[in-house]
Amino acid sequence: MSYATSMVAAVPVFGRMFKVESEAELEDINAWPAAMIMASFIWFFAAVLLGISLPLTQMLGLDASLFYTAITGHGAAMAFPFVFQLMMGVGLHRAAGCVGKPVSGWIPATAFWMMNIGALLFTIAILMGLKISYAVMYPLPVVGVETGQWSMTSLIIGFTGIAGILVTVIVLFPVQVIKMFFFDKEREELVLHRRKLSDPGMLGMAMAAFVLLIMGSPLLIVASAVLLGLYGILPFAWIPWATDPMVFQFVFYIFAHNLMEAMAIMIVSAVYATLPLYLADGTRQLYSNKLANLALWILLVTSVTSFFHHFYTMFPALPSALSYHGNIMSWGTGVGAAITIFTITMTIVKHGLRAEAGVMAVLMGFTLYILDGVSAIITSTVAWSYQLHGTMWQAGHTMAVLIAVAMMWMGVLLHHYPVITGRVLDKTRGMWFVILYTVGAMGLAYSFLAAGAAGMPRRFASWDQEGWMIYGYLILFFGLCMTLSMLIFFIDVSKARRINTGAEAAPAE
Repeated sequence: MSYATSMVAAVPVFGRMFKVESEAELEDINAWPAAMIMASFIWFFAAVLLGISLPLTQMLGLDASLFYTAITGHGAAMAFPFVFQLMMGVGLHRAAGCVGKPVSGWIPATAFWMMNIGALLFTIAILMGLKISYAVMYPLPVVGVETGQWSMTSLIIGFTGIAGILVTVIVLFPVQVIKMFFFDKEREELVLHRRKLSDPGMLGMAMAAFVLLIMGSPLLIVASAVLLGLYGILPFAWIPWATDPMVFQFVFYIFAHNLMEAMAIMIVSAVYATLPLYLADGTRQLYSNKLANLALWILLVTSVTSFFHHFYTMFPALPSALSYHGNIMSWGTGVGAAITIFTITMTIVKHGLRAEAGVMAVLMGFTLYILDGVSAIITSTVAWSYQLHGTMWQAGHTMAVLIAVAMMWMGVLLHHYPVITGRVLDKTRGMWFVILYTVGAMGLAYSFLAAGAAGMPRRFASWDQEGWMIYGYLILFFGLCMTLSMLIFFIDVSKARRINTGAEAAPAE
């Protein structure tokens, strides 16, 4: 039994939900992904509690500092240790079973620990008083120290945690994917469903790995210099190029925007891989692999430079043509999305669909992702950016991307769960999870968008002004719907039944 397998089994409650199947031959593709998936749901549990507390702090008239602590902690837990780590665990397991390569060794182990220790350090810093936005614009965190809002110690601890997360996202995860695809030797016993790199279900994951590595490297270089400066190892006089606000803002958005795009490309690829496994006629073929791959290439090309639409306030420092270029590229991603919608729809129309919980979660998550894409195209339009970018609309867009991607990866997880754990889930509970999560996610997304359209600022601790509390009630209601859906999900994985040989078999894909 590997260290990762033993660790998962030793964790109370959550470890039992994701305990690795005892068959030794698949342990090399099951163990570290199971640890990542388990840890992601522990962070999700914390994120949900903090998310529910946001409207409650408003309704109960609690101190504003509690609101800012909760919103910072909620965003921190949701984005990376939950959504990205869930994607990392499920994605690596899926890819490993398709190419017959292990997810073992020091890279996945280091990725697991750096992600979770980094997130823990960031959480400690938040509890110490650090209250920064997910858009970490240097030198604003240092300004917070100078104005007495938080201490330099909390800032250094927080930035150290962020560094661990960034190394995992930008280096360790992409390198593990590239290593598996191009350098590791195939092991026949690990092949669950062989796929080539040209398959739409694999191509997107390779694309995403290179996007994260290439587009994240500038931020990693600049952030490393700033962190060494905060440690006192490098004098700040040596790194003015890294501490310049313009430089930091550019490298941040080059990474942050392309992070979301890479996650989108990766999950679209996973949709292409999962959907054929649930076709009613058993063909296991998309309507057109060429159209699917074309959509991925369009999404890649248009998304790489669409980050410019975030710089709508930087005239004349940024030529207006670049902002409009970002606007045009953002609309261009809609072409890739339209081709994807056509391919998925025609696949279902042509072959039919077995509407099980896993594939329905994937499709409902994809629907939310497309609807959120419409809101993203609106806010990427230069004229609308002035009105919406600083409001709850933009916060809702970011949140909707995360919960849509999370839902799709949970759908993929429902398919892979029997392979990882050797247990099967209840179909009825699975469908209730999908229904309630869909209602909650859609309601949350449109509540945020409506609040933004009404002019409600994001990260604002007085919702009762201007009649905005109604949106707080809606956010709380739909948040509770999502919470109930996840309770059903946790009950389902807790009560999963062992697979009986012959009667029930784990899917071998």
